[in-house]
Amino acid sequence: MKKRLLYIFALSFFGLAIAALIAFYDVSKENNKPAMAVVADNFGGAFNLTNQSGEAVTEKDFEGQYRLIYFGFTYCPAICPTELQKISAALNMLNEKGDKIQPIFISIDPERDTVDVMREYVKLFHSRLIGLTGTVEQAKAAADAYKIYYAKAKDDTMHEYTMDHSSFIYFIDPEDNLLRIFKTEDTSEDIKNFINTIL
Repeated sequence: MKKRLLYIFALSFFGLAIAALIAFYDVSKENNKPAMAVVADNFGGAFNLTNQSGEAVTEKDFEGQYRLIYFGFTYCPAICPTELQKISAALNMLNEKGDKIQPIFISIDPERDTVDVMREYVKLFHSRLIGLTGTVEQAKAAADAYKIYYAKAKDDTMHEYTMDHSSFIYFIDPEDNLLRIFKTEDTSEDIKNFINTIL
């Protein structure tokens, strides 16, 4: 019972944090305001992970770059591959502008998402997609920094556990400002159109 209450509390906390940020965009859209950076305290920050080539990577490796970041896991049956395909399609539609944006996939399931698994997985999507994994502690630190909720989920009918997690695509500028949070209902066309207002 105590574990379930903690689960519900964590889900509510991260949900409220992201909902507050998303509300900004809903209001801006209704008022036809131009795109602008979100003022979000304690969003993003330092991380130490490993890419699909086995190289150590920190947030400093992406300084000065636009980024589309998605947190998920390779065993995800539907949502994660759909969102990564969405990112890939948007970048392809942007042509030369897409070359200015670094797509990044960060695992929330590092126990199964090893370097070798990530290497094969990212090949299924955009040619420049970087996959990041690490230890359980490193993955948690990165997810916490970006306000991502996740938890293992398994019941008696399942042979393998799955991961419950929030599903957002973050668009971040070279100065580390969060420019947009794309939700699952947003399309690759929505991503492309918004980025065209920035670049």
